[in-house]
Amino acid sequence: GEAVGGICQLNPADNTLGLGSLTINVEYNQLDPLLRATTSPKGDIPDESGYSPYPGNINVLVFKLEPYATVLDLTGGAIPEFVNPKYQAGSTTKFVKPTRLECM
Repeated sequence: GEAVGGICQLNPADNTLGLGSLTINVEYNQLDPLLRATTSPKGDIPDESGYSPYPGNINVLVFKLEPYATVLDLTGGAIPEFVNPKYQAGSTTKFVKPTRLECM
């Protein structure tokens, strides 16, 4: 499958600061290392269904659908995009892997 981030609840091992848990997006490139360091020593691997047991996040969290739909109607769903290439060390012409289109 494609690497995507996940919505995770992070709980401090030592809550001496009294911060409690955080529910946040963990980016795709940080999710597997986080799982390996905490709850899943093998990382994010498919279960018997063939899919990850961790739900993916496509960076859309909607609290009120009506205003969201209004903005989509006004913009036609267009979102400014950019390319975020990952170059090989010392090069600006050789990619580490294929680049992809991203948006904020």
